[in-house]
Formats: sequence, C-alpha cells, structure tokens
Amino acid sequence: MDGLIRKAPLFVCSVATEIGFRFEGVGTEYWAKLSEALGLPITMAQRAQIGDAFAVLAAKYKISRPSESAFSSHFSIISWPIANALLPIDLVGPIGRLMASAPVAALPGPGRTANFASLRAWASAAEGARLADWLRFEGPSERALASLLTENSTGIVPVASYERLRIAVATSVEAFFAVRTGRQRTRTAKTPAPAEQSAGRLTLARDAAGLKLFAAWNPLPPGLFDEARTAARSAAWRPRLWGAGAFLHSDTALGAGPFLLMHAVVPAADDPAYPDAAAVFGAGGDIAAALAARNIDWTATLLFDVDDDRRQGEQRFGPFPSDAKIAWVGTRVDGLAIERLRPLGTVCGYRMFEANLRDNDERAILAAAGLLSKDARSSIARHPTDAIAAPQTTVRPGRPFLLFKPGPPLSAEPLRALTAGERVAAISGPAGHPGARCEIALPSESAPIELSLFERDSAFEALIEQRLHIRVESPIALRDLGLSAELEIDGRLIVRSFARIAELPATINEGSPLLQALYSDSARSKLLEAGSGVLRFAIGRLVKTEVQLERPQGSVDWSGDMPELIGALLASELVSASTPSPHRFAPANAITLPECGATAYGLRLADGRIADPIKLLASSSFNLGDLAAHFANDLGSRLMRENGRGVGDIARARIAWSRALCTSLQAIAAKSRIVRQFEEPLVYDLCGRDWCSAEEADRSKLSDPQQALYLVALERGLAALPEQATYAHIQGFAAAFATHARELDPDWPLDSHIPVDGMMDEALNRGFTEAVKALQTVGQLLEVDPEDCDFGRPADEWESAAAEAIRRIRRSELAQLIAPSAGARQLRDRYYANVGIAEMAEDLAAWTRRFALPRGQFSPEIAASALQLWLSPAACDNADAAVRILANDPFVARATRYAAIRMGTTLGGSIS
Repeated sequence: MDGLIRKAPLFVCSVATEIGFRFEGVGTEYWAKLSEALGLPITMAQRAQIGDAFAVLAAKYKISRPSESAFSSHFSIISWPIANALLPIDLVGPIGRLMASAPVAALPGPGRTANFASLRAWASAAEGARLADWLRFEGPSERALASLLTENSTGIVPVASYERLRIAVATSVEAFFAVRTGRQRTRTAKTPAPAEQSAGRLTLARDAAGLKLFAAWNPLPPGLFDEARTAARSAAWRPRLWGAGAFLHSDTALGAGPFLLMHAVVPAADDPAYPDAAAVFGAGGDIAAALAARNIDWTATLLFDVDDDRRQGEQRFGPFPSDAKIAWVGTRVDGLAIERLRPLGTVCGYRMFEANLRDNDERAILAAAGLLSKDARSSIARHPTDAIAAPQTTVRPGRPFLLFKPGPPLSAEPLRALTAGERVAAISGPAGHPGARCEIALPSESAPIELSLFERDSAFEALIEQRLHIRVESPIALRDLGLSAELEIDGRLIVRSFARIAELPATINEGSPLLQALYSDSARSKLLEAGSGVLRFAIGRLVKTEVQLERPQGSVDWSGDMPELIGALLASELVSASTPSPHRFAPANAITLPECGATAYGLRLADGRIADPIKLLASSSFNLGDLAAHFANDLGSRLMRENGRGVGDIARARIAWSRALCTSLQAIAAKSRIVRQFEEPLVYDLCGRDWCSAEEADRSKLSDPQQALYLVALERGLAALPEQATYAHIQGFAAAFATHARELDPDWPLDSHIPVDGMMDEALNRGFTEAVKALQTVGQLLEVDPEDCDFGRPADEWESAAAEAIRRIRRSELAQLIAPSAGARQLRDRYYANVGIAEMAEDLAAWTRRFALPRGQFSPEIAASALQLWLSPAACDNADAAVRILANDPFVARATRYAAIRMGTTLGGSIS
C-alpha cells in the first residue's frame, strides 16, 4: 500500500473516488470498501497519506476540493473522493427532485449557466445539507446536471461517464421520471417557436419485395414536441399518413421519420399528411401549423440519386449532373411515361424507371425531358458530425461547411461557418445551390431504441404472478424487430424465447409469446425454488437490459409463534381483521385459527401502515356467507384516514389482503373472494353513488369490438348458433369470429365505422367452422357439420349492427359522467385493445395534464399505481399517492376507473 501511494497516487485516488461514486456510508464502511477494492489493508497512517495525495493532485490538476462544511470537517479524508465523484449514488434521488422542482431559471440550459446560489438555497430548504454541499462543487455539479438535462447531446462529459449517470438514474424509478420532468421543464422554459415551413424529403428503397417509398421531415422543436406529445397521448392519437398505411403511434408520428408511405394515388398539393391534426391539436395552433407544414412536393417527376449498390435513392431537387452514372426517375401513373427506360415498378402513385447515364441514348432521353444538365448544381458538404446527426441542410454553430460544384473541374467556395439562427438562402435552378440554416444541437437519444421493464424493482414477483410488462420505444418509425428473452438460474440457461415486434413503440404484456415460455410452470417453479435468477432482454446487439431477480424479503417473519419485523426495531402491534370487516384491523392478543370464514393477522406500525405480508388463516370448511364482507356502515368517506373507514384505509387494506401469505388452499380461495369485494366500496367512495349505479347497470358489456359485434349479430339474427349449442359455447364462437374479422377487415373499427361489404359474413362462416371443429376435438357438438354454414346479410344491416357494437364497447353512459365533456369524449372514442399498463399510464397522465386541475394531475408512475389498484392490487406500490389524487378529484377517479374497465373487461367477466 505504501508503494502504491508513493509510485501511483493518481491510481489510488481514482479507486478512492470510485468508492466515492458508490458512497453509501461513512467511517469504517468507506475504508472497508476501499480496502476490499484494492485487496490490501489500509492503516490509519495510510488513510492520512491518501488524503495528502489528494491535496497534492489538487495543486497539479483541476480536481475538486472539499467545501468548508460540517461533513468535510468531520470526515476530512473521505470528503476528497466524495467531492470528486461526478454523481454519488446516494444523491440520485435528491438530484432528480432538484431537476423536477427547483426554479427552472436556475438550472443549466442552452445559452445559460446554472445559478448555484439559487440551487443551494432550494436544496437547503427542500433536501438538506448533503445536496447543498454537493452543489458547492460547481464545476462537476454543472457538468452532471447539464449532461442529464440535455442527454449529453453536446458531449459535456465523456460517453462512459454519461452512461454511468444514465444507468444510475434509470435504476431509480423516482429519479427516472423526475429527470425526465426536468428535461421537459428546461425545454419549455421559453415559449416554443413555431416549426419552420419546409417540405420533406423522399427516399426510395428497392429489395426483393419491391419498391418502398419513405418520407422524412425536420424534427419539431423540443418544447413544441413535448406539448404535442402530451396532447396526442391524452387523445390516444394514431394517425395514418395521407390516410393510408399502418397506424402510427403518436410518439412516432410526431418524430422526424422516416415513414413508410402506402398511399396508392398521389396526394393533391393541399392534402395534409396528418388529416386529423387540427381536430386533435386545435386549428390555428402552433402544433397543428407545424404538422400542416409537413408535406411533400408531389411534382410530376421525382428524381433520386442512387447509391453504388443500386438499393436506395435519395431525392434530389434539381437536374442530374453531367457526371452522374445511374439515375432513378419517377413519373405519375396518370401522367406521361418516359419511354425506353428500364421500369422498376410502381409505388405510391408513381412509375419508377432506372436510367444508365453512361448510355448516350438514355442520356439524350433525360436531357430532352430537362432532367439532365451540363450546368452542375452546387451541393453542400457539411462537417461529418452534422452530416450524420443533424437534419438535412442543417449545420451547427461554428462547424464549417462547403458549397461546391462536382467536377471535373471541382469548383468550391471558401469554407464557411454560421452562428445560431443564421442561414444561407437557397437558390433554385441548375446553377443554384441548396440552403443551409444554423441551429443549436437538440437533445438526442442515447440509443435509437429504449427498452424498459415495468416493475423492475419487483420483477421477481411480477414474473411469478405473470404480470411482466416490457415497453420498447424509439423516436424512429421502426418495424419488424426481433426481441429475445432469457432466464438464467444458478448459472444455467433455463428459458430462451424470441418474438417479433410489428412496429414501435410497443408494449409486451402477458399475451405475448415472448413471455409464455417464462410463465411456464417449470420455469416459475425453478425460480421459486432457487429464490434468485437473472432476466435478460435484448434487441439484436443494439439494446440489452439485465435484471437481477431476487425473492423479496418480507418485512415480517411468520416462522415463529408470533410475527417479527425483519431488520427493524420499529414499534408495532399485532392486529387482525375478519371477513365481515376486512378493512378494519383491530388489536389482537394471539393468533388463532377461525372457526368459520377467514381472519388476517398483521403488524401495524406507528404510522398506521400494515407491514407486508399479513398472514391469512381460513377455516377448513365454510360457505360463501362466511366470506361476505360488509362495508355498508363505512361508505361515503373521501378522507384518506378516518379510523379505518377512510378511502386510503380501504385501499391499503385491499392491497394488504391481495399480498397476504396463505398456507392453505382454503386461505387462497378466501383471499381471492375477499379482495374482489373491496372494489365496490372503493368505487363508491372515489367515483360517487351515481357512477356506482351506472357501472352496475353497465357491467355485462364487452370491450372487444369484434366480440361485441358477434353478440349484436346473434341478437339481430345476422348470425346463428347450432341448435345443440348452449350459452357456454358463445365465447368460443365469438372468439373465432373476432379472429377472422380482424384478419378480413383490419380497418374496422379503427379507421372506418362501417365494415367492408361481405367481410363480416365471411368471418362468420370461417369462425363457425373453426369453433365447431375446436369443440368437436373435446367431444362436443359431434353431430354438427362444421361446413354447414352460409351466412349472408345486406350491408346496411351490418352497418347498423356495427354502430350498436361500437356504442356498447364505448360505455357512453359512464363517459357522460366524466368532466370535462371533451376529455370524456377522448377517453370514450379511443380503443383499449392490446394496451399495457405502462402505455395506458402515460396516456392517462397526459390526459390529466390537459383536462384536470393541478390537484388531479398524475405522473406516469402514479397513474400506473392508480390503474393497478383496480387491475392488480398486489402490484400497486404507491397506493397513498394515487388514492390521494383520486380522492381530491372525482372526475380523475372516474376517468381512471373508466380506463381500467375498458382495459380489463373480457367476455363474461369483470376487471376483478
């Protein structure tokens, strides 16, 4: 150790600073970690020598000196590495809250430095001395804050350092959302400027499947994008460019592209790319204007510069230069064709041709059409970083660019550089040149794809209980991606599964084949037996995430005669609640097996919380009356705490019962029935009596439009069941019809409320045959001929039935009880099929920011907790924060409940 300090002090101090980055304690804990990292014992004298080595390095290099504070005076040696750690782990949460709540003008941003006096004052008042002390090191603190707020878009810190900061933030749910809120605040600190009116650019690709045409536009300004994203997610906006092709997720549609175009006829000059933008964002607003500016110059002839492999072409806006070798030319299908050129195919209303410009005849054809020029148009050559990362014709401040004419002979202007906001005007014509504008670099994504796991901290329980949710997002319109999942236990690969994602963004939930292998009984039993494992998800070699699975350590040990808190010396008392009043926990003297019904025992802490898990005991035999809960005397309270009858008390009790430890099958059955009974009093207290009555009358309706259409068809005689079929068989016939209806008419009801003529009759025929064959494999309906079906009714009858089915699934009676009416219509008119908790939570959070008062606005994580309270209470980790908002604003409570009903209702069941 002495030799290291003498010969390699920089190495020793670097290791000490690494321990400072992971700092979690003081005194012997810190030195024990440093000794373990070096593999050498450290004496008291050597500790002082390390402190002296830091002081020597501070005189030679620009490292941070400890501030004059109580911490640095008591722990003078430790304060050196803590001062030089870019972002200590114990400050991740406080720094996230600083970004989300501190005065936005004091945070570093484009064109301004941090106001540390204001930040330290806020930290002292809101967070304490630890954060305020870290903010005294202004140099590294500003680099850390600025890199997180701008996603290190300008390289403020090295890539490796930023990756560590990003991972530290991503592993903390609170910090992850707080930092994202901070980024949005800094982007919207000033009024967003309207988007520039500029046409997009086309790209033509050719592969074995044929020709594909893509469009790309300049990105929206960050402030405008954040505002548009909130409005789009609140309305669940899913546009189609020029009304054709795949439905785009709102986040993707607001991005820059590229977007695959699928229209069959060339749009008119005044046809908007986003036809419904004005209805969603408001006519005349900045967002609607920016999206209206996204258009393509659909000229009679499209020209493309072709790459060497002749696989892709970039649109050009002037005649081909005389030295070009290969050219792609497109003419309108309804216009004149360019004869004697090799046809490539037809795409988006254009016929595409390829010209070999080394052939004199083909050169003459292009020259006659004015598509070939001896006067070469100038091109722009940008700095390599701008050419890769910046939008077309955009340069960054201070970076050089060049306007030149390709030779021979080569003709170029002097190198030029612009300041922010400056521009070079474009000159049209063969002898002109493209324009250039200078913009400050916008925050960029660290990777083109982001893969996140919902409930990362409780992934062990989520996998065991089959409620994993994976979210895959990208600012680029990516499609057909492969996602793999691996489960490793004790160094052995237990499961490896693979699935393809049709398009991004996407939510992978329990219905995906990717998770079915993970949910197999053998995999879950091995994980339960081992108690730990590793879960990995990957998209090729681009994005990987690894989650450590650990059996949760319960805070209560039930192995003895009396429960004990684990790892805590908090004051607690033994309490119990029985089935007649499962929400009222009263002091208990001992744990006894109930003679009838079920009883839950737990430890109540001094603040009123019940420590997890409680233990549920049930009698060996009981009838349903023994498990009937009675809340009649405790309904109507909107207080969080009211001697056990508050809405917060009932929500806590529901979650506690759903997580109860059961030691018998009787206890498991009792838990399932009792947890379901908590729903009605929560709905009554949070949503009101009128809502509760309307929901009870609306309970039997479906959420799936195709299945709802099948029931309407049965009622109206458009469909029929075999005479031998019973009511229990309806589900199988409805599911088979729904599958074929989606295949035959995928646009209903997303894009058109009227089914395509004849498609629903064909879906009935195919579904009837499929359902009968499936039932016959299990010995039912053996006397029915599967092919004996010939359904067919007029189109107007199907139109009327479709309108009724849509009315039913929208549950308009419930939506009318939500205010404001515009927000209720947005919730009513969206579709909830294949929507996961994570995506719906973001949409609901955006909805509250647009339509709710400040007291009723959700963050995405709290919105997720509110949805889980209804859909899966065992997964609800932040019930108090969610219920407090639901109790403050009954219309937000109704909107959340409405979304949960639409998500969770299935044929013949309820969301419970």
